[in-house]
Amino acid sequence: MIPQGCNPECRGCSHREWPLEKSIGQKCEFLKKKLLNWADTVEPVRSVSDERRWGYRSKTTLTANYSGTGWELGMWRRDTIIPIPNCPVHHQGLNEILKILVNSIPATPVFGLKYVVVSGAQVVLVIKSKKDPGDDWLSPSVTGELKGLKVEGLWYHMNPSTGRRIFEKTGWRLVWGKPRSVDYNGLLYGPAAFQQLIPELYNQSLDEAECFLQPDSNSTVIDLYCGTGNSMRRWVKCGATVLGVELGGEAVECAKINVPEALVLRGACRQRVPQLTEWSNVSKNSGRKVLLYVNPPRTGLESEVLDWIVNEGLPLRMAYLSCSPGTLSKDIDFLCRNGYRLQRCIPFDFFPQTHHVETLALLQRTSVGMPKHQR
Repeated sequence: MIPQGCNPECRGCSHREWPLEKSIGQKCEFLKKKLLNWADTVEPVRSVSDERRWGYRSKTTLTANYSGTGWELGMWRRDTIIPIPNCPVHHQGLNEILKILVNSIPATPVFGLKYVVVSGAQVVLVIKSKKDPGDDWLSPSVTGELKGLKVEGLWYHMNPSTGRRIFEKTGWRLVWGKPRSVDYNGLLYGPAAFQQLIPELYNQSLDEAECFLQPDSNSTVIDLYCGTGNSMRRWVKCGATVLGVELGGEAVECAKINVPEALVLRGACRQRVPQLTEWSNVSKNSGRKVLLYVNPPRTGLESEVLDWIVNEGLPLRMAYLSCSPGTLSKDIDFLCRNGYRLQRCIPFDFFPQTHHVETLALLQRTSVGMPKHQR
């Protein structure tokens, strides 16, 4: 039975009619098929209680569409937008924020609204235009309602080319409130920051990574795709020397504030391979063990990063948090053919009601050094 508030046309939650056991069972079997050669390492999926599979999302990105009389927020299906004004997967406060925005933003296509992005306490209205639409609509009563729902910052992002790529570097304006907020672990983040949706599961994954990596004062941890610094802060607290790499400028700025003890480099990880090599060589020459933590996007590890791992960096242990079983399988296959052994695969149900599953793969190096290989 479709839950109350679900739009039957919405395909965002493919497991919305499934009981918890069936959902996590399917995710585990799917992961084992993708990781067929390592299926015996796949552990049961860690999830939340059945009742907490609903109302867990405090973050969302929705497409905006002017219907002729007002704005609708939802998801595209073919050439039609599917409005989801009362999505039961959204936290009720999030649905209230969206309702206030829809009822307050000027009901005219001239406003140019393309997306609404809610990231915790930060809200972004993405405008498909270079022209700032003005903020006369943002009355004290509207800001008061938003503040009551714990919104701390409201932004315009003027991006005339917005589409698959929602954000660009320029075109940002803080319309109301403050530019940064504090996440569930006490770290600063901004309007474009990525955050995991279920804190307790994310922190469990970090617990497992920390237990496996065993960072200490005699180790260096290289943290790739480090975000705002949640994982780096762990390694620093254990006494390790830490190097992080992150592409997003906003995340880098926050990471430097959140974890001042770490060295954080901005750029694609493949572009920072020379610095990674220098850093790891200095660590090994001084007798420190090199450890690696990675949390890449769906595309997985870049080929240059994989080459660096098995030829130059040679981390003793590696924790890999993946959001794509397909690319994880490809990357593990490469690593296991080049000196590493997969010890454990721990799946996490970060997105209940959907088919998505994230996996923490823990790998141990089995050889001292590797010859240059042929890809």
